[in-house]
Amino acid sequence: MRKGQFATTLVVHACPRLLTAQIEALIGTLAASAKWSNQDLLDEHLGAEFKLSLSEDQLESLASEIYSLGGVYFEFNQTQGKHGLLFMGVPGLGVFRGELNEAGSVLLSEDRITQMLNTSAGNQREFLRLLRVSLGQSWDDII
Repeated sequence: MRKGQFATTLVVHACPRLLTAQIEALIGTLAASAKWSNQDLLDEHLGAEFKLSLSEDQLESLASEIYSLGGVYFEFNQTQGKHGLLFMGVPGLGVFRGELNEAGSVLLSEDRITQMLNTSAGNQREFLRLLRVSLGQSWDDII
């Protein structure tokens, strides 16, 4: 593993059969070919897992490129020492990015919490909705 690169796992939960070659082309030499398996919940969709070594910039770029293919449900988990990054892509929702603590929980900054409090203006339901979005709950519910 080169300096500035971290262990990264890409889980493709569901990918249209016709896009698997494009995903492998995007990954290129970053990982060995994975064995694709049928995804039982969506017809003509496959799933796979890839082990990679990526910098944070490479991870962000690859997540964006895979999402732009359309129709791919995926998740990246990168370990950076005691912390990490999580990217989840779901068609129609976009790409969620979260920073993780060593237990794998999404971290929220003081600024983000303050923004949620100000935006919700005392409305508890709105605050809870913003909290769920900030923690990636909508993406997690689907993936």
